[in-house]
Amino acid sequence: MNSFKAIVTDLDGTLLNSESKVGVLDTETLIRLKHKGLIIIIATGRSIFSFKRVIPEGFPADWLIFDAGAGIMDLKTGELFFSSFMTRQEVREIAAKLTELQLDFQIRNRIPDSHLYFYKKFGSFNPDFDRINEIYKAYNRELESIDELSESSRIISIASDDGIVDIIEKEFSEYSIIRATSPVDYKSVWMEIYPKGINKGSALRLLCSELNLKLSEVIGFGNDYNDVHFLDIVGDAYLVSNSPEALTGNYKKTASNNDNPLNEILKGFSVGS
Repeated sequence: MNSFKAIVTDLDGTLLNSESKVGVLDTETLIRLKHKGLIIIIATGRSIFSFKRVIPEGFPADWLIFDAGAGIMDLKTGELFFSSFMTRQEVREIAAKLTELQLDFQIRNRIPDSHLYFYKKFGSFNPDFDRINEIYKAYNRELESIDELSESSRIISIASDDGIVDIIEKEFSEYSIIRATSPVDYKSVWMEIYPKGINKGSALRLLCSELNLKLSEVIGFGNDYNDVHFLDIVGDAYLVSNSPEALTGNYKKTASNNDNPLNEILKGFSVGS
């Protein structure tokens, strides 16, 4: 078996099962490997606040890449290692264009408060957008004027089909555009706008440089479009079996997120010296 020194894993649809919990065998495997010196990195599209809603304190992980790479946190100390944002002018220009396009959107606050957001909805049918707003109703507010907007960690437009993809990629090509499948209904399309160069892969590069880790010494697990940026640069990459069909031909396979996918692979690996 190959040796490695770190693991990076996505959260929703990968490490978390359909009940938003980590499987018992996956947890036991991570505890065992952490005790042997493995560096465990979670890379998620969730905010810090949202991450803490599903992962208990003391979980066997060392670093958190969150907001799909817009931020990095040391989980041992709770300190922010890195964060990025778009300026007030950029945010207002993007919001104006999304308004012109009549696309439902959220403007997330600057890290560490990226669970707080303004939203704007134009159409009558967008159940996933409505569901997110309901879940976080204590933390959002409908946008009345673009003048209310300031700096932002990311801007999210949500739609029920792929029609949004080409529009967002064309209109905002000067930014980092990251596609994700909804972690709520697992089918709606989220198109997320970040500062240029921001994604889970760029965050992992930065973190590995800080830790004096080679990317070839990292093994990665993911399940969706926003994971490919780190899956494409690590030494060994796996997709869980519940991943979108368009991605499944590009990576090695492991079990579904409901069947302890990390344990299936990691039980046979050794930690590099």
